[in-house]
Amino acid sequence: MRILIENAAVVTMDPALGEFERANILIEDGRIAAVGPEVAADGAERIDASRMIAMPGMVDTHRHTWQTGLRGILADGNIPDYLRGFRIQMATRYRPQDMYAGNYLGGLDALNSGVTTLVDYCHNILDLDYAHASVEGLRDSGVRGLYGHGLVPVTSNTWSEEQGGQEAGSDPSGLKTRAAWAREIRSTYFSSDDQLLRFGIAPQELAIAPVADVKAEFDLARELGARITFHANQVLVRNLFEDVEVLHRHGMLGEDLLLVHCTFNTPHEWELLDGTGTTVSVCAETEMQMGMGFPVIDEATRYTPGPGLGIDCTSSTGADMISHARLVLQATRWHADRPDYDAMRAPTQMRWTTRDALEWLTVNGARAAGVGDLVGTLTPGKRADVVLLDMSGVSQAGWNRREPGAAVIAQTNSGNVDTVLVDGRIVKRGGRLVHVDVPAALRTLEESHAYLNDQMDRHGGFIPQPPVELPVFDR
Repeated sequence: MRILIENAAVVTMDPALGEFERANILIEDGRIAAVGPEVAADGAERIDASRMIAMPGMVDTHRHTWQTGLRGILADGNIPDYLRGFRIQMATRYRPQDMYAGNYLGGLDALNSGVTTLVDYCHNILDLDYAHASVEGLRDSGVRGLYGHGLVPVTSNTWSEEQGGQEAGSDPSGLKTRAAWAREIRSTYFSSDDQLLRFGIAPQELAIAPVADVKAEFDLARELGARITFHANQVLVRNLFEDVEVLHRHGMLGEDLLLVHCTFNTPHEWELLDGTGTTVSVCAETEMQMGMGFPVIDEATRYTPGPGLGIDCTSSTGADMISHARLVLQATRWHADRPDYDAMRAPTQMRWTTRDALEWLTVNGARAAGVGDLVGTLTPGKRADVVLLDMSGVSQAGWNRREPGAAVIAQTNSGNVDTVLVDGRIVKRGGRLVHVDVPAALRTLEESHAYLNDQMDRHGGFIPQPPVELPVFDR
């Protein structure tokens, strides 16, 4: 199968290729075969992109996709609200079919927004059926991704219990069971790396589990060849200080590790990350909303291979990665200018650019997801994950074709996503998903949404009153 994208303004994210005001992209057998103004192909399916920007598919490095069925329920929530509502109240009320629906529609939501690769942090695995349903939801959506199999023992180890760092909280028999589930899921769905979806492990947070348990879960992940994604130093509570120090001390840092947030790393902890290859996902909207600190773009740029971005919780924020990147860019610019403001000086240097933001969305994100060798740039030989942004509307009239990358960040949003290809397959065209029965998919989520809301109504609401105590926060 051959596809020729014609006359696009092209943002390759490959330093050797740069950007083109007008160029063609030839796709053959799922790979990018050539990029350039003179590229041609007789007999190829043609896509007229003369009024579009072509860019690599975006990468969301952290999303709790299973929560899609309760989208926006935490629009005004903080971390204690999240823990009380999801981790304590609703998690065990989910059924396997609700996990499927959330991951299926969540994957479609990502594709619809131009996100072709998704790191799914699936930490609501109550039993093996929940894991099967979660993987199948992502797989059926057609998104490329890392399925992060959660090892949180949901029914026994929650944030309502004060277990962090206490050896008494250790539960070897529980880990044995959860490890068996992980092995079965690994062997059932992930026997080969030559597929869109890959296997990862999401260990427990150090706030709710002893170090020995977390270390055993890291060891399990590495035994299974799984990429690891891990919440670290995300909130100001006593058990979460210096998570990175603990990981370093126990030999758990490494190139296979994607840390999430790190908003409260100490300066020494950033130095510990330097040279380890460990990556960091910055989830700015959630972090700034929920009391999780300021996005650590500057530190992650200096001490890691480079930050990726994550939507985190669609239960609180939307899934528009371009708008998210623009917010992070402007917030990071403000933060860089703050010393000037404090000295009552006018800032005169632009320290962060739209190119930086594009790297967060593509190159850095692909590296963090463990697929940097496959996607993240429009380099010939890489897999053809391509997004076309429609620039023909009133809101884009007069856009700067000479700098299409800057135009992406400064002037567009997910509403501009016209066409999406994953592995050379067209999944969205003309502004519509074309690879699935969208009305049937919506009915799947609507049934789950209705069931979950009924469960809330039957059990005192999303956060039953009076709120359950959270010792980890309250002491």
